[in-house]
Amino acid sequence: MSEQCILVVDDDAAIRGLIRLVLRRDNYNVEEAINGEEAMARMRIKKYDAVVLDLMMGPGNGVEVLDALKTKRPGEKCVIVVSATSERTINQLDGENIFAKIRKPFDVDDLLRAVRECVEQ
Repeated sequence: MSEQCILVVDDDAAIRGLIRLVLRRDNYNVEEAINGEEAMARMRIKKYDAVVLDLMMGPGNGVEVLDALKTKRPGEKCVIVVSATSERTINQLDGENIFAKIRKPFDVDDLLRAVRECVEQ
């Protein structure tokens, strides 16, 4: 069985590094993108087992990535990581590509559990 590959998309290098460390420690292969444009370019080339996606970044924010997933990769799942956004905005995020929504600052165990469950389904 090949390693499962997770794409981590966040404009904050420290957050990407933390998520990479946690996921690699759990034996996932991790690739990174610094913004939505880079994420969409990577997803045109490769299919990922899950995407950990920050919504608030640019260019190519997380909502644009979700829209691209809906049309081009309807089965690919995301664990959404959100920060400075209202509860109402979070609740409005929906779609078959969204597996879980996690608020920053997040507990790494909660993130890891969400990624495991996302990949296993």
